[in-house]
Amino acid sequence: VTYQADQFLDKNKDYVVAEHQALLNNSDCPFVATLFPPLSEETSKSSKFSSIGTRFK
Repeated sequence: VTYQADQFLDKNKDYVVAEHQALLNNSDCPFVATLFPPLSEETSKSSKFSSIGTRFK
């Protein structure tokens, strides 16, 4: 399978809802629990919101 990743960061600006992130982080499945690790305090203070794309920068 070949994936096209051009402009991935530009296209994926959906918000990461804090409640959804907390739910995923508390999953019993280790893979799911590590999908969106908590941001450092410094990073979260410098940004008004967290998007899917910013997690991959």
